[in-house]
Order: sequence, then structure tokens, then C-alpha cells
Amino acid sequence: MEMTRKDFLQTLAGVAATAGISKFSASAEASKAKIKRGVTLYSYTGDFKMGTMNLEDCIADVADMGAEGIEILGESHVTDYPNPSDKWVEQWNGLMNKYRTKPSCYDSFVDSMLRKDKTLTMQETLDMLVRDFKVAKKLGYKIIRPTFGKSPLAVTDVIERSLPLLEQYDLKMAIEMHSPVIIKSEYMDSLMALISKTKTKRFGFATDMSIFTKRPPRHWEAERVEMGAHQNIIDYIRTAYQNNLGPEKTMAEVKKMGGNDVDLQWASIAGVYHFSWNPPKDLLPIMPYIYHIHGKFWEMTEELHEYSIPYEEVIPVLLQGGCEAYFSSEYEGPRTLFRASSQLRRHHAMLRQLLKEV
Repeated sequence: MEMTRKDFLQTLAGVAATAGISKFSASAEASKAKIKRGVTLYSYTGDFKMGTMNLEDCIADVADMGAEGIEILGESHVTDYPNPSDKWVEQWNGLMNKYRTKPSCYDSFVDSMLRKDKTLTMQETLDMLVRDFKVAKKLGYKIIRPTFGKSPLAVTDVIERSLPLLEQYDLKMAIEMHSPVIIKSEYMDSLMALISKTKTKRFGFATDMSIFTKRPPRHWEAERVEMGAHQNIIDYIRTAYQNNLGPEKTMAEVKKMGGNDVDLQWASIAGVYHFSWNPPKDLLPIMPYIYHIHGKFWEMTEELHEYSIPYEEVIPVLLQGGCEAYFSSEYEGPRTLFRASSQLRRHHAMLRQLLKEV
């Protein structure tokens, strides 16, 4: 029998126990770490879309696991977006006060392919950013993470043009460093050059833990096998990725092994090479510009380890560098009902240990 929303809300303490932690409130916790824990409500996508959890349920669950920061997606979580009513904003502020949580990062989307006949102009792009700057400001956010679609406009040009607007709305913009980004790359160099050129304090990065993926999520591998991939080839592709063989050589070898279309797709840059591995120490030079952290994870084991990402190697570097951002857990595993909550609780039990909160 499937769990209902009422059952879930009545068993929060039980879920906490299975995660190996006790139930406590964020207000009762005195963290010694400069990094503050939070959750992006995107983690609850399965429950939120199915209606098994509403906005307050998600916020209550975050607070119940001792986390403070609430990250939202404007289009998903703000009623009547992009024009929430004064009443809704009042309710939002009420939830922040009730659960003693705080706005951490506001996510927005700049849909440059909104029209079939043209892409957005620079002014239209800036107008779309301002639309979300206004919502973020109204809800008490200080950090905004925009995602830009494909566009002929250079990201650096858009960012530079947006700096006066960020100043106007008293916001900081954090561009996501998401796999397959490599920290030591021309792309990152161009963004750092912009910071150096403008000497801005309004632009920086949202580091996503996917750039430290040492092995692909096993539920993704299992899905490929269900789609017709060969297990021995999937095993080979995992090893090739870990050895940084690269998509071209990996695909060539998969062809020799008799791989089918599913095998080849997984071996490509759109497959396993969508992930990337960066030495954590490469974060140190850009640490002052890390405004937010996406704690991406796919599978927390019972032993409180993330299967694909070595958090125990990354977090010590963040602490060494004096990072003060919110560490926003982002669950992207299977979307079965209420799984997000139990996985998030394990994730925060791990974070508490690594951040030396316990």
C-alpha cells in the first residue's frame, strides 16, 4: 500500500531514525562551520508534482532535518509566478518565520528559445533577468542563480550588462559550475577575467557537486541495461570514464565490443561524459567567488556515503578555503514518493559529520 501525505507527515521522526539521526530543529543547532546547510526544493520534485507534498510540507521537512536554507525555482514554487500576490508573499514570509528557515538561493531560467522564429535579444534577456530579480528581492533572496539557454549572446556579455541591475536590486548572481565543466578551462578563465576586469562583488559561482563525479550513478546504469545495453559494456564504460579515456576512444572501443545504440549513447559526451571529475583543490583559487553550493547527489547509502561523489574529499577543501556559502542539498535520484526526504536526511547526517557539527 502506498504511503499517503498524512502518513508521511506523521512519520517524520521515524524517517529521521532510519537515517541514523535524531529529529531536531534548525534553530536549536549551533554549527561551528561557516558553511550553512540547506536544501533546494527541486529535490522534492516527485512529491511536489504528484501533490503528496506542498510547499509548506517541503519547508517543514527541511527544518525538521536541522537545515536552514531554502532554495526555490521561481517557475515551480511561486504561486502566480512571476507576479505573486502580496498575500502569497506574506504567507511565504510567514513560513520562513514559522520554521526558522531563510531564503538561500533563487533559481531562474532565461529562456532564449522562447520563440520559434528568433532568439532573445540582449534587451529581452536583461528584461527576463529583471523579472526574476524583482521576485527574488520580494521574497528576501540575496543570491540568484540564472540558467541560460542556447543563445548567440555571449554569457560574459550578458553578465557584464546585468551588473548595474544586480546593484540596483542588491543581489548577487551565481552562475552554476555544473558537469561537464572543468575548473581549469577557457570557459572558467573567461568568467574569472570578467570578475578581474569589472572588479565586481556581484558575480560569482554556484558550485555543483556533479563536477566531482568519480563514478556514474548506478541507477542510471541500470536504466541503460533495461533499455537494452550490455552489462559488460556498461562496466567497461564506467572504467573508461574513471580512467578519463574520453568519449571518442570510449565509443571506438564500444564499437569493437559490438555495442548497440544504447551502449554507444552512454559512451558519448551526452552519456557518461556528461559527468566530470575535477581535483577538489582546484576550487581554492576561486573560493572567494563561490556564493552558493549545489550538493548534488543521486544515492546516499546506509553507511552515509554518496555512491558517485566523494564528499569526504571535497568538503575539507571548502572548509580550508573558508567558504561561507549555503550548502544546498540537491537530490536527483529516483523520484518515487517520499524517497527524497529519507535520502536528504542521510545526506544531512553526512554533512553534519563532514562539517564537524557533531
